[in-house]
Amino acid sequence: MAQTLAAGELQRELTYDGLRAADAKGNKGGRRPAIKADKTDDVRAAYLDGRSIAALAGDPGTAQGPPRVREPRRRAHD
Repeated sequence: MAQTLAAGELQRELTYDGLRAADAKGNKGGRRPAIKADKTDDVRAAYLDGRSIAALAGDPGTAQGPPRVREPRRRAHD
């Protein structure tokens, strides 16, 4: 068990070292935004004005995920 804890501590230190090195280079971790920063304010304002999320997702230049189709529930057989 002590080896497992030591391995976890080593992994944590290596992860933090990598994050610190990336930060020193000016790199930022995480996923890129689906909407460019200059369009975010426009989308937020349109949403607050009453446009639906579905309408906003249909605008050109806005990422739209795959359509979600709900499968009908299956009835249990008696």
